[in-house]
Amino acid sequence: MLAESKITNWIKGHVRGEYVNLKTGERIPAFEHSNVTTYGAADIMARILGGEQAYVPKHMGFIYGASASPSNPPMIEPPTDRVQTWSSLGDELADVVGNVLISPLSAGPGYAVDGNSDYYTGNSVTLTAQTGSRLEYGFTPGGLFAPELQDGDYIWHALLLTRLVSGSTITYLPFARVTLKDTSYPQKLAGFELALYWAVTYF
Repeated sequence: MLAESKITNWIKGHVRGEYVNLKTGERIPAFEHSNVTTYGAADIMARILGGEQAYVPKHMGFIYGASASPSNPPMIEPPTDRVQTWSSLGDELADVVGNVLISPLSAGPGYAVDGNSDYYTGNSVTLTAQTGSRLEYGFTPGGLFAPELQDGDYIWHALLLTRLVSGSTITYLPFARVTLKDTSYPQKLAGFELALYWAVTYF
């Protein structure tokens, strides 16, 4: 059996963010960070290899709230725990009055070589989403969770998500999670949306 350190080195991811004015096209670079890939990602990849296309991650979640410095211990930066479930996320966000804005991918995937081109022809895929393409909120806005995203709110983390639908039941499976913090968390700026470019590379 391969050691876990070897297995987790087969995949890596990083996220680049920028503010985009959808009316003028103005773009402001914001940050770039590496993500943590969840244990659930292994389950997702196995399902995809088995032909279950519903498990392909096609959404991103923007984790946000009104606080510039959420104080709950699970928000310690950066997130490194590979145990990431929707239930544990709900508990975490209820403690800090946060929520998740969920957006579908807003462009087709882009492929590139990350590493030796003698071995790879397109081992890295980049997925894109932005806050202005909101589909829904992960948790009912208000009460325990943050109200709908507003200008001035802080966007703390992001998730790459699989979204499963069975009748009226929607289930989200986190594939990866990333902090958006440099010296501070980015804010939702008036007139701009936050766009993420999420690259996942396989070795």
